[in-house]
Amino acid sequence: MADGNIACADYTSIQVMADDVWADNASNKQYIARCEAAKAILQEQTAEFIELKDPNKDRTVKIQWIDNCAAVAEDYVADCDHVGPKGEVTCEEYTIEEAKQSVYCIEEDKFRGSTVDMQMMVAKGWLTAMKKLDEEIAKSVIAKIDSFVGVNEFTGAPGQVAGTDTFIPAGNWGPEIFAYFAEAAIMNSSNDVFLLDGNNLFRQKWLAQYNQLNANEKSDIAMLETIRTYHDLFNMAAVVGANKLFMIDRGAVALATKNRYSTTPREILTGADRVRFAVPSKNLPGVMYDVIYTTKCVAEDIVHTWKFVARFDTFLNPTSACNPTNTGVLSFTCGTAP
Repeated sequence: MADGNIACADYTSIQVMADDVWADNASNKQYIARCEAAKAILQEQTAEFIELKDPNKDRTVKIQWIDNCAAVAEDYVADCDHVGPKGEVTCEEYTIEEAKQSVYCIEEDKFRGSTVDMQMMVAKGWLTAMKKLDEEIAKSVIAKIDSFVGVNEFTGAPGQVAGTDTFIPAGNWGPEIFAYFAEAAIMNSSNDVFLLDGNNLFRQKWLAQYNQLNANEKSDIAMLETIRTYHDLFNMAAVVGANKLFMIDRGAVALATKNRYSTTPREILTGADRVRFAVPSKNLPGVMYDVIYTTKCVAEDIVHTWKFVARFDTFLNPTSACNPTNTGVLSFTCGTAP
């Protein structure tokens, strides 16, 4: 970890916290997490992985379902011996495997000649650490969704299906594109979908909210609101490109998280010299981060260290369709098919 420096905050001049001078608006933006993709999945998911959340155990959950996909409709035959395909019980195992951490430390001696309050620095360090983890979860969610993409069974214009991606020319990305998305949902046997967008429709939605004040433009916002749409301008661009959009069946994707520690701090002073506890994310409802707090003496200075840990994973519903290429997730890109 790089050394911090608060030497500017000494008693040789009048020092006040920037937050007090600037009323927090400018400085607080560094603590605002950009994690709309993770928020969208948490809001839309229908699955609950209760067993995986047990803080005392690291478990694998086996999900079972009845698979009758081999059943067919055929011409009637008048006979007494009825033979047909057998139903099967299918299983899928889920284990939380991803983990990220954010670590920072503070040296007490740096505050001896400083006007900066140590508790304030600790609090803002917490906000920064949790923001970084919120955004890491969002990036991971997008990468997993991209890996879940199936084949679009609707080949109608303006979509140009190429493998597991569907390209839509830039000129078609207006409010009317929602008619195409509605058709794609129907032809892919989806009846409740939402969209996770990069930056294809953000401006159209923003402008339509105000253009609806004009009597002849009210239809734009109505069309844009026919399907629930979430915009992650930052993480989509970083992971798959801002010109990408995912159509996701509600219930097809779920984000599972867990914490190992309680919200009540547990001190472990013999040999380990640390405190363990859990704190809630400021941005992602229901997500808890484990915190390991340690102190140690270094050259007569006391160094305080906090490690924030996120444990999580993103799962695909295995029962969404009998067609293995119909995963409940479709990918659309602004552009022309190669």
